[in-house]
Amino acid sequence: MPRRVRDPQAFAPADLPGFIGRRTELSEVRKGLSAFRLVTLTGVGGVGKTRLAIRAAWEMRRSFPDGVYVVELAGLEDGGLVSQAVVTSLELQDQYTRWTPDTLAGKLADRRLLLVLDNCEHLLDTCSRLVATLLRRCPDLRVLATSRQALGITGELIQPVSTLRFPSDDAPRPAEALRAFEAIKLFEDRAAAAVPHFEIDEHNGQAVTGLCRRLDGIPLAIELAVARLRILSPAQLLQRLNDRFNMLTSGNRAALPRHQTLRASIDWSFQLCTQQERALWSRASVFAESFDIDAAENVCSDAALPGRDMLTAVAGLLDKSVISRDERDGVVRYRLLETIRQYGREALRKEGREGEFQKRHRDWYLKLAQDTHDRWFGPSQVECAKRMRLEHPNIRAALEFDLAEPGESHEGLRIAEAYRDVWRVNGLTSEGRRWFDRLLARDVEPSETRAWALLSASHLALLQNDLTTANRMLAEHRQLAADLGDVASASHRKVPEAFVAMLKRDFSHAIALLEEFVAQHRNSGELYWLPAALVCLSISYSLRHDREQAMNQWQELLDFCEHHGERWRRAYALWGLGFETWRHGDGHNAEALQLKCLATQRDFHDQNCTAICLETMSWIAASMGRSEQAVQLAGTAYALRSEYGGMLFSYFDEYHDRCQEQTRQALGETAYANAFEAGTRMPIDQVIRRILGKAPAHKEPAQDEPTEQLTKREREVASLVAQGMSNKQIAQTLVISQRTAEAHVEHILTKLSFTSRSQIAAMVAGARTGHKASDSSL
Repeated sequence: MPRRVRDPQAFAPADLPGFIGRRTELSEVRKGLSAFRLVTLTGVGGVGKTRLAIRAAWEMRRSFPDGVYVVELAGLEDGGLVSQAVVTSLELQDQYTRWTPDTLAGKLADRRLLLVLDNCEHLLDTCSRLVATLLRRCPDLRVLATSRQALGITGELIQPVSTLRFPSDDAPRPAEALRAFEAIKLFEDRAAAAVPHFEIDEHNGQAVTGLCRRLDGIPLAIELAVARLRILSPAQLLQRLNDRFNMLTSGNRAALPRHQTLRASIDWSFQLCTQQERALWSRASVFAESFDIDAAENVCSDAALPGRDMLTAVAGLLDKSVISRDERDGVVRYRLLETIRQYGREALRKEGREGEFQKRHRDWYLKLAQDTHDRWFGPSQVECAKRMRLEHPNIRAALEFDLAEPGESHEGLRIAEAYRDVWRVNGLTSEGRRWFDRLLARDVEPSETRAWALLSASHLALLQNDLTTANRMLAEHRQLAADLGDVASASHRKVPEAFVAMLKRDFSHAIALLEEFVAQHRNSGELYWLPAALVCLSISYSLRHDREQAMNQWQELLDFCEHHGERWRRAYALWGLGFETWRHGDGHNAEALQLKCLATQRDFHDQNCTAICLETMSWIAASMGRSEQAVQLAGTAYALRSEYGGMLFSYFDEYHDRCQEQTRQALGETAYANAFEAGTRMPIDQVIRRILGKAPAHKEPAQDEPTEQLTKREREVASLVAQGMSNKQIAQTLVISQRTAEAHVEHILTKLSFTSRSQIAAMVAGARTGHKASDSSL
C-alpha cells in the first residue's frame, strides 16, 4: 500500500521543555528499540513512565519516516476499542473498515513507524493480542508501551522505570552538587514555576533534600508537594510531611511499596484541599481525559458545591497542581492526571456516590448529543464536529455507563443515534457501528428509540458496504415499526432501502424510493434524513447518466445547504456539480467547483469526499493538458483511499482509465511512475494547501544547491550516508564519535527539511548528476 511520509516535526509534545534528567533511561530505550521490536516501560503510578516514553519517542522520531504516534489508553474502558484508539491516533479514516488487530495490521504492514501505547495495564489482554498481531505482520513496526505490568509477549524487553535519584543522607552539599540529583533538579524546576526566582541554596538545600528523599523521588509526589510552596517554605513542607507521614519512618521503610508512598502524598494533597475542592476532585473523576467549565458546573455542582463556587474550586485545584489547564480554540479545558483521577474515583466510591455522578455525567453528554443533533444541519456544524472530537472520550465513558448499568442502555441508543453523521464526519464509522451493535444487543425491548437506532445503524453499515447487516436491521425495523404503528420511522426507512438499491446498481428503484421521500419531506422541516436522501438521489441520477436531473438534484442540495448554513453536505453538492460540469466540457468552471468543495471539506475528517474530489481534479487537469499535476493528484487520491479503505465507484473507471492512459502517453512511463509515487507520498494537508494557494508551488532553496546549505563536515557525512553507511561506520571513517555522527545526520535532516536518509542520498546523487531536486508541480 502506498504511504505518505509523516513530517517528524508533526510529533512535538507540549511538555518536552519540562523534561528532567533520565539520560541513562533514554539511552536504554534507544538501545532497546534497536534490538527489540517491543519495549515496555514498567513502574508504579506517578513514576514518570509516560514522560519518559514521550521523550524517548521524540528523540528517535527521525528513525521512523512514517511517524511516531502516541495512543493514550488511560481513559478507555472497552478493550474492544483499543484498535480504534490506535486508528484514531494514526489518523486513519475508517469509513469502510471494521477495525480489528488483523485489519489494522493490514494497513500498517509496510510502514516504518513507532507506536507508543500509554497506560496499558487495565487493558492488558487486549493490548497484548493487538501488539502480538502487529509485530507478527508488520516487520518495520516498533512498539513502546507503558504499563504497571508487562504485556507478556515473546520478544518483549521489559524496562523498569525507577524513581529519580536523590541524596541518600542529609549531609550538606553545595547547590551545584545537589542539582546533579534528578529529584532535586525536578523540585527546583517546578518550584521556580510555583514561586518565581526560587533556587536551591545553602538555606533550603537540606530541606529540599529531605523532601525528595521522603517522597522517594517519585516525580508526581514531588510535583504535588512543590505546589504547596506558594504558602509554605521547604522547611515547613518537610515538617508537615514528617508529621503526616509517620508511617513512612516507622519500621522498615525500604519494605514499603512505592505505590503506598504515592498514595500517602496524594492523601496529604487531598487533605490540604478545601471541602469544595475535595468534592470537585472526586466528582471530576467521572470525566474521561478532559472537561470544560460548563461540564463541571452541570455534572459536579450541588448544594455542597454550588455552581457559583465552581470557578473558585477549579482555581484552587489548579493552584495545587491537581488539575492541569489546556486552551484550544478559545476554550479552556481541564484534565486530571490518571493517578489523581483514580484516587478521586475511589474517594467518590467510598462516599457511595459514584453511580450518582456517573449518571449525571451521562445525562450531560446525552444533552450535548441532542444539542449536536438539533444544531448539526446549520451554521454551527463545524463547531459541533470539533467539540465532538474533544468530547469523544467522555461520550465513550457515557456509553460505557449505559451498557454497564441496568436499564440505561435505552439512553445510550439515543446518544448513538444522535451522532449518526458525526461518527462519519470524524472518521469513526466503525466505532459508531460498534456502539450500535452493543447497545442494540442490550436494549431489546420494542420502542421507537430502537426503531430509529436501527435505521441509523443500517445507514452506517451501508457506508461500509455491509449489505447483509443492513438488510437484517431493515427487516427488523420493518416488523418493529408495524408492531408499534410507527409511521414516521417507517417513512424514513425509504432512505436506507434506496441506499441498498443504489449499491446493487438498481438506480431506477433507488430513484423511485427517494423521489417519494423527498416529495414528502421537502417542506416538512426534516433536516436529518432529507440531506442524505438528496445525496443518494443526485448520485443515482448521475450514475444513470441523466445529466439534467442530476444537475437539478445537486443544485437543490446545494441551495438547501446554503439556506441553512450547512457545510459538510454542501461539499458533496459542489463535487457533484463540478463532476457533471466537467463531464459536459466546461473544465474551468468544473475545477472552480472542485476547489470550493475541497476548501469546504477541510474542516471535516470525511476522507471519502476529499479523495473523490482529488480524483476528479486529476481528470480535469489531464483534460486541460496538465499531465504531471493530474498524475500526482491521482496518486494522492489513491493513497488516501488506501488509508481509509475506500474504493472508486466502478462507474468512474472509464474516466480514471482514460486519464491514466492519456497522461502515460504525455509523460512517458518513467515520468508517470515518478509523478504518481510523489503524489502517494505527499502529505494530504500539503497537497490541499498548495491546491488552494496556501503554499507556493515550488519550495525555493536558500542557495542554488541544497548541498550549499551544509557545512564542509556535513557534506562529508551526507556523502557517506549516500554510500549506505550507518552512523557507526561514518564515525569510524571520519574518526569521530558515533554520537557526533548522529548529530551531523540530524542537522542535515533539519536543515534540508528531510525525513529520511534516503532523501539525503537522493540529494547527493542529484548534485553529482547536475539535477536539482524539485517539489511537486501541485
